[in-house]
Amino acid sequence: MGKTEAVVGADRQAAAEQIAEDFRAVNVALQRVSAPLWLKLGLTMAQLKALFVVHDAGTVCVGDVAAALGIGESAASLLVEQLVRAKYAERRPDPSNRRRVIVTPTQVAEKLIGELRHGRRQVLVEWLASLDDTEIDALLRGLGALAQASAPKPRAHTSTSVTADRGMVSGS
Repeated sequence: MGKTEAVVGADRQAAAEQIAEDFRAVNVALQRVSAPLWLKLGLTMAQLKALFVVHDAGTVCVGDVAAALGIGESAASLLVEQLVRAKYAERRPDPSNRRRVIVTPTQVAEKLIGELRHGRRQVLVEWLASLDDTEIDALLRGLGALAQASAPKPRAHTSTSVTADRGMVSGS
């Protein structure tokens, strides 16, 4: 029996706490590596959030930016204008509705978001390269199981469902 099997068998809660702490430590180390890039952005938090909304949508109207951020359209329009001035976004009239404005990310934004998202990934890949095959196999199984456990669960389409094996009733 391996060390991890003995630990989990002895105290599952303590093992879960240790995993959570190790997960936090890895995230802190990744943040430490990527912090210099984030700190030199020169964007406010609101601008950065708007940039991610625009980038992730690809093409979005100002009203959708407002809805995604939970702010008014005038505030979203101001944020978009700031992104346009910083060369992170382009805006143009919607051909199907001239009252709407379409916003798209620029190549500068694409590059920046890529660096922000993938810089940490590259460091993680380098760290993983230092592990032996047994550690990689264990991590692959464990993180795969955690990813599956954390995935959104489909909701029932009925107003009330009964879980037969547990006898639980839930509303949706």
